[in-house]
Amino acid sequence: MEDRRDQQATPTPQTAPYTPASQLGTTEIQPPSALPAADPYAAGQGIVERITRRLLRRVAYLLILAGRVMRPNLGWVLLTLFLVGVIGMETIALIAPLVVAKLVDNRPPAIPTSAAVESFLQGQARYDAETMWEAFSPQFQAALIDQGISKDHLTAQVRSEREGGQRYTKFSYVGGVALQGEQTMYFYAVDIESSQAAGRNGTYAFIFTVDKRGKIVGMRM
Repeated sequence: MEDRRDQQATPTPQTAPYTPASQLGTTEIQPPSALPAADPYAAGQGIVERITRRLLRRVAYLLILAGRVMRPNLGWVLLTLFLVGVIGMETIALIAPLVVAKLVDNRPPAIPTSAAVESFLQGQARYDAETMWEAFSPQFQAALIDQGISKDHLTAQVRSEREGGQRYTKFSYVGGVALQGEQTMYFYAVDIESSQAAGRNGTYAFIFTVDKRGKIVGMRM
């Protein structure tokens, strides 16, 4: 009996038909798409936001911790802050006027008072006509005599004031002004009291003009 296995044809392997290289189509290989470039501004902004959030959390934690510590003594803390604020305001109120006055005050230095004027006022308060008359310059004395006012007339006037209960209680020097011709004008506020003439009571302005020799050459009351 014949072996049929020998009679079976051995399968012939099939091969793909040969295709010339010239007939092969060319296939382009696309390169991978480029990744989007990173935005440095956005990256930096993200870092800043993270740092800011972290700092805010730290601050909030510290505030909560401080509140826990101060809670038992909150009353004393508030009282201390109030007292410190009051002391600070009082200090500013005391210092500020001095600083402002130093910055703003551009006035010339005050003119000192005149010895002749002071002498006249003291003689007036003591009813001393001699002292009052000597405070006048010779020219002013002559001008008064021409008007009918002599030393004797002045003596009679101050005697009448004494007998009438008129008193010169206070002299306040207001200030002086330099005039042309080396003269100076002095301003005073004089308080007068009268026991017999109530209408005479009050504060009056006295204005004296003094020459370069320091004598009174004019006065207004």
